[in-house]
Amino acid sequence: MLKLIIANPIYDVTFKRLLENDRAAKFLIGTIMGCEVLTLERTAQEYAEIAKDGPVVSLFRMDFAATIVTKEEGEKRVIIEMQKAKVLDDVFRFRRYLGREYADSKLPIIAIYILGFPLSVDSPAFGNVPKYRDLQTGEEIRVRDLFVEGLTHSAYFIQTTRIKPSLNTKIDRLLSIFEQAHFIGDGTTIKDYLLEVDDPDVKGMVNILEHVAADPERRRELEKEQYYQVAMEDAFWKQNMEMAKYKREIEEAIQEKEDAVQEKEVAIRQLLKTALELKYDEKMPTAKIAKLTGLSEQEIEKL
Repeated sequence: MLKLIIANPIYDVTFKRLLENDRAAKFLIGTIMGCEVLTLERTAQEYAEIAKDGPVVSLFRMDFAATIVTKEEGEKRVIIEMQKAKVLDDVFRFRRYLGREYADSKLPIIAIYILGFPLSVDSPAFGNVPKYRDLQTGEEIRVRDLFVEGLTHSAYFIQTTRIKPSLNTKIDRLLSIFEQAHFIGDGTTIKDYLLEVDDPDVKGMVNILEHVAADPERRRELEKEQYYQVAMEDAFWKQNMEMAKYKREIEEAIQEKEDAVQEKEVAIRQLLKTALELKYDEKMPTAKIAKLTGLSEQEIEKL
């Protein structure tokens, strides 16, 4: 078996190189969406930036204006928003960028998310594609209305940490490149690709990743990105630990207050019960009951 050394595509440096290649980008997008990509024009890009005051890395984002062909709708123009992130906290940036795209674009929007963390869904690749139904008949209807498409969007999710080695289908062969395993050394920037693939499109992507892995300058960029990524994850971990501790302290304080209130209620009920017994069973005068229980004579009279 021929063992290939490739760069990990989950890193921004590598992922950017893949999407800059027209054939690789068309294959990646078309395979995930299950369509043919005729044309692809890059419209916007945001890349990892390291802040001066700390190791904060922004998520990678690239937008495309594309002409695609689907079996259901035929040829259509769309905006494809490709976003990638390694930590869960980036979900807020996803929403912000998507909102910006809604404000600027008149075309239907399709979002693709490449994630370096697991969601609650077991599948490594799944889609949320809106279906439209007639509310009176319940039947599914096809929508090509720009007003409706402008207010809804399809989304596709790739969970790289859930990928298992397989070459059974076209999507399996694509996902095999993103499998997070067989790393070389202590880091996760370079890995062995152990599968024998005949698919020319997959081979093309593997070749790009091989060149990145063999380029000393790109390797240094990957190591630098990994360093700051680890630093960022450590910062998030510490922040999350502090938040968890603060949450526990609040929950404990609330529980203590609730327990104190409950104990007080139990004590008051027991006191009232005692006062009732003294009043009706023992026929004790109200003034004496008040002195023994600490209740006011008015409270005792109301019993």
